[in-house]
Amino acid sequence: MKIPVTFLTSYMYCKRKFFLEQIAGIIEPPKEVLVKGRIKHNVFDLANKQERGIILSIKNDNKQEIIQRYRESYAKNLKNILLINKNSLKQLNIQLSDAYNELWSYFEEESITRAENIHNFLKTKKIFGKELWDALTPKIESEIYVESDNLQLKGKVDRIEKYDETIIPVELKTGKAPKEGVWQEHMIQIGAYMLMLGEVLGKKTVVGKVKYIKNNISREVHMNPFLQEEIKRLVKEVQEFLEKKNIPNFTKNKAKCESCGLREDCYYFET
Repeated sequence: MKIPVTFLTSYMYCKRKFFLEQIAGIIEPPKEVLVKGRIKHNVFDLANKQERGIILSIKNDNKQEIIQRYRESYAKNLKNILLINKNSLKQLNIQLSDAYNELWSYFEEESITRAENIHNFLKTKKIFGKELWDALTPKIESEIYVESDNLQLKGKVDRIEKYDETIIPVELKTGKAPKEGVWQEHMIQIGAYMLMLGEVLGKKTVVGKVKYIKNNISREVHMNPFLQEEIKRLVKEVQEFLEKKNIPNFTKNKAKCESCGLREDCYYFET
């Protein structure tokens, strides 16, 4: 039975919450951090899909013009995604204007970074239009579905960076980055996508990235035999957990309970 990659991270975070969601079928109420996280993902996804059109429209190497094109694209996408999510925001008592002002800082910085990358590429190559797009590396694609019979996993990669000789999966995270490296759940997640992409492409994908949007930090994760075995072990453990359907004990990390939207259901199950 293939399981989503996100099952591995949810199971690692809190086995009891994982039981309530995936076995008891209890849905967590909308949370501000989850709604805003979804909005960020959707805006980045749209921007990646529209980049080809932006690049084909560039006619000169004026840096400010290129930055303005990217800023307008990100701003338009943010407004549209906020409107799509207006009901969820309303339930959380968040005004559209407040959400826009808070989230725009992330996308303004990203738009400038992407524009500067294109400008630097232009200064070197001196090409435009389709020729520029064809030569550009890396090319970025979003929401790429992959699955593996061998690993018994399936899921969507947030982003992939396609280079001439390799491909790098990227996971976008809205929480804070650790002081160094990546959180353990994120290492497992990006590692699983690295293994699946390597299998689909028929060649090893040895590097992945986790980008912490809040800090604007990208951290690399390198595949190794220990990470590979840990992923395989976790897949088997989660599959067995889903089959047995035994409710686990409470997590020892009470900080997780304080921020959990299923806290009341969790204690109800105990009685």
